[in-house]
Amino acid sequence: MSKTQIFRLFAGLSGLLGVSLQIIQDGWGMLLYYTVLSNIIVFLFQFYLVAFEARKGTINYDGRLIRLKGGVMMSIAITFLVYHFLLSPYVSHNDYWNIRNFLVHYIAPLCFIIDTVFLDRKDSYKSLDPLSWTILPLAYFAFAIFNGLVTQFVIPGSPDSPYAYYFLNLNKYGFKGVFNNTLFIFLAYVLIGYLFFYLKKVLGRPATAQVKK
Repeated sequence: MSKTQIFRLFAGLSGLLGVSLQIIQDGWGMLLYYTVLSNIIVFLFQFYLVAFEARKGTINYDGRLIRLKGGVMMSIAITFLVYHFLLSPYVSHNDYWNIRNFLVHYIAPLCFIIDTVFLDRKDSYKSLDPLSWTILPLAYFAFAIFNGLVTQFVIPGSPDSPYAYYFLNLNKYGFKGVFNNTLFIFLAYVLIGYLFFYLKKVLGRPATAQVKK
């Protein structure tokens, strides 16, 4: 097994453990959180990459797969960024300083970000990719608001339940406030996506490199 496979297996298992602890301790309602859903996508993708490398004997992917991976990376990057800058200041000491929190909000996301920035080939994306990468978080925002208005499934641990996050709480901010919050996050997401797009022109493996196990 290559060093890359070991690193990705560690990252995937970190995400799996973090999600498992979330569900075991607080129930299946945790699946209503973007954090948990994005971590599931990431650890499944990590396991797929480990299997791909074992089968193909290389860490080189075709264009569509590497561009999809960029989108997956962005989906977990927003988990890290929104939690660290918007949510963590309101989290209690005990809820912040525990292993499950660090696994899903820091360890798994940062491992996947490092993986994508440094291990993938340079200059692998198309100019409109950062816009297409917004599909997943926008779909979640629509789902979260639908749950808050219609299905109203209880969100474990959320003081804004049936809204998972305070900035999506229509009862607190109204449609205008939630729209402004969503627009701010969307624009920041696109900006970070394009920063990543240009960063990948200089960081990562050479586009022509053929790296074997």
